Amino acid sequence: VEVLQEEKSSLLAENQILMERLNQSDSIEDPNSPAGRRHLQLQTQLEHLQEETFRLEAAKDDYRIRCEELEKEIAELRQQTEELSMLAEETQ
Repeated sequence: VEVLQEEKSSLLAENQILMERLNQSDSIEDPNSPAGRRHLQLQTQLEHLQEETFRLEAAKDDYRIRCEELEKEIAELRQQTEELSMLAEETQ
């Protein structure tokens, strides 16, 4: 029993030391700590990347619409070319 009580006391002391270390360690909520500064830096970077993604998706949609318009124009021009070719053959 005595040995177990000593071991318990030793473990409690070690636990207290570890808890103090944990409380003194960097916290991401503290912007003055290195971990907190890094966390803020990463959050800012994430926000910028999300904005860039949104901008690129909007540009992609614009390009897709423009591409569809150009494809329609190509189809119309091909049709006109065929009609003009037929007229040219008839004329000859």
